[in-house]
Amino acid sequence: MSGALDRIVRFAQTRPQAALLWLLAVHVVVWTVVPILTSANLQLDLAETLALGREWQLGYWKHPPLPWWLGDLAYRLTGTVLVVYLLGPLSVAATFYVIYKFACEIVSPQRALLAVLALEGLHFFNFSAVKFNHDVLQLPFWALAAWWFYRGIRDGRMLDWLLAGIALALAFWTKYAAFALGATSGLMLLLDPVARRAWRTPGPYLMAAAFLAVLSPHLVWLVQHDLMPFRYVEERATVASGFGQMLLFPLRWTLGQIGFLVPLLVLLALALRGPRDDAAAEPSPFARRYVMALAFGPFLVTTLLAALAGRLPVAMWGYPLWTFLPLAAVVWWPKEISAATLWPFAAAFLVWFAALPLAYAGAELLEPLVRDRPKATQFPGRQLAETVTAQWRARFGTPLAYVGGAKEVGTGPGEFPANNVAVYSPDRPHVLVHGDIALSPWIDPADIARKGAVLVWQGGNDGEIPAGLKAAFPHAELQPPLTLPRQGPFVRAPVVIHSAVVPPQP
Repeated sequence: MSGALDRIVRFAQTRPQAALLWLLAVHVVVWTVVPILTSANLQLDLAETLALGREWQLGYWKHPPLPWWLGDLAYRLTGTVLVVYLLGPLSVAATFYVIYKFACEIVSPQRALLAVLALEGLHFFNFSAVKFNHDVLQLPFWALAAWWFYRGIRDGRMLDWLLAGIALALAFWTKYAAFALGATSGLMLLLDPVARRAWRTPGPYLMAAAFLAVLSPHLVWLVQHDLMPFRYVEERATVASGFGQMLLFPLRWTLGQIGFLVPLLVLLALALRGPRDDAAAEPSPFARRYVMALAFGPFLVTTLLAALAGRLPVAMWGYPLWTFLPLAAVVWWPKEISAATLWPFAAAFLVWFAALPLAYAGAELLEPLVRDRPKATQFPGRQLAETVTAQWRARFGTPLAYVGGAKEVGTGPGEFPANNVAVYSPDRPHVLVHGDIALSPWIDPADIARKGAVLVWQGGNDGEIPAGLKAAFPHAELQPPLTLPRQGPFVRAPVVIHSAVVPPQP
């Protein structure tokens, strides 16, 4: 084993980019195949991507549209819902490659490789990236915007400034968390002595113009729809009920992020153990300051804004914030690169790299042996969709055009049953989000009245339609509940789905 590990270390030392490409290929294959083999049904976010992405809106009630557009495009190109499992690993692979190329402009290729490999210790880049969503897709745009912004300041090329503006806009098209990166970049231009010189060039203005030009369609949509997604953000973040919580929330958020970082920090500690390499090429002072700002600036911006608003940030908002932490560590503490010093890091990395997919598979397949709880990947989505569609066609003789969900009812997962019907039904009905036309501007109320709809939900009181759906569709007819077996080995309790029919109007 030690001989094989020595060969791997030497290969990484002599051909770091080739080693990275091999790693990325394995990463993509493993983190695509393992979820497909262990998941009988789509994850929550994946079902939502395919259900709503088909509408091709300039914005949606909870997020910007780009990830859902890409999910629908991938489905149209391949014809299989399983393609969405590929999109998350591809996003991570693209992010890793961009960080490597960026890092190579500051440190040696060997150290750049270490900065990328350490990111495997953060679950955002593997375990959680299986669920392709807005958090995952923002990662490559975040990295590209940071890289091109750095090059724009360093070299003064207008193309780099232009690309930085486009990449930052695409990050905003993906998720509004990109504000933290944009604010960090703006603060660098204001506070850093080297970056401030850029104001005397067209660069920052070109970047701003490109950013606004690319993002303007979505900005117009936001204004036209009263900033609808920001209300969703407000609902997600817990509001402090007093001064004590205002002090406690930043601490809770910070400790939670540190907990996520523990495996990454262990890998970094192993990578940077041993003597400092004083012979290493010293990055420029600006490069060191910039990488440090990337490593901590977005986190500090997010923490400060949440504290001022008196809110507890959602833990997953930390998704892109630590993308450049390993690079900052490598820049500020270059270590000697030798097989002897890298052996512990390489051994720990390979163990972690192999253990995580096994842990993921174990959690998916064996968790019911430990505790019995509903899991999206065990949900009978296809059976529900086929049953509901068959019942509709038998009664009305027409394709099912619309399916409506509900907000969380009791312990039910809200919109998820409706999204499954939309994805797995042969009729591919449009989703009426929460049964609310205001959240579903792609739907014409007159067309719903003409063609009818099915409403599906979990939880709540048996024999009652949820109040929101009843108010929107007073003539909806409650149907007998469906009891369907969950999918996968070792599952226990079945799933009970409630539904109502909104008959077509003649």
